[in-house]
Amino acid sequence: MPFKKNFYILISLFLLLLSCKKVELEKWERKLYAYCILNPKEKFVTCIVDSNYSIEKEVKSKGIADAKVFIINEERKDTLNLYYYDSLYQGINNNFLKPLNTYSLYVIFQKDTLTKKTKIPDTFSFIFPKDKDTISYDNLNYFYWKRSKGAFAYALFIFKLPKDSLSDYFPLLTKDTFLDMRNIKEGLFETASFYELKVYAWDYNRYQWVVKRGELDTLYKGLGHFSSQTNDSIVIFLKK
Repeated sequence: MPFKKNFYILISLFLLLLSCKKVELEKWERKLYAYCILNPKEKFVTCIVDSNYSIEKEVKSKGIADAKVFIINEERKDTLNLYYYDSLYQGINNNFLKPLNTYSLYVIFQKDTLTKKTKIPDTFSFIFPKDKDTISYDNLNYFYWKRSKGAFAYALFIFKLPKDSLSDYFPLLTKDTFLDMRNIKEGLFETASFYELKVYAWDYNRYQWVVKRGELDTLYKGLGHFSSQTNDSIVIFLKK
């Protein structure tokens, strides 16, 4: 009898563990997921919509083809409809995206609706260096750019040209309009070469998404990411 009783207890515990695992999977796999970043400098507005997403592994999918996806300019009440094409929803910007305007994303599929707002940061430009400047390595101490109204943070990317792989590059984050390069330039500028400097002004949503990579933005009744950014880029030659 004790053995039989213990056996049933073990079976119950095993079934309980299975049910917990199922709940854990459901926590990260949701019916509707959307990913969209607005940039007024981009020709197209693009949104990924899918029904199966996991933060633990890449899910290869053509996405949902029959969702209704549109973006509303809250100031002007204009609407841009995005249409499905080759696994993405796209629409032509055509001056629809304007800095310092607020936009709402709507993704509707069956009985689910995802929505979220973002306010696009203002455009800006580099102060130092300037495009096509030649800079001595010893004089490379700071990068400056103009303030972008509405930006929560800035992200600077440095690409050695020609680019071989974007996967090796990571952003330098700051909430100021400059970066002190004196203590980090040795690992970023290995040789004399042309380099592309690209700085992004991020809204709060974009910053949170990148800083908390293991977490997903929660859109209303779903998961995903909706944010905005503006950017400026220059090419310099660094001599040693």
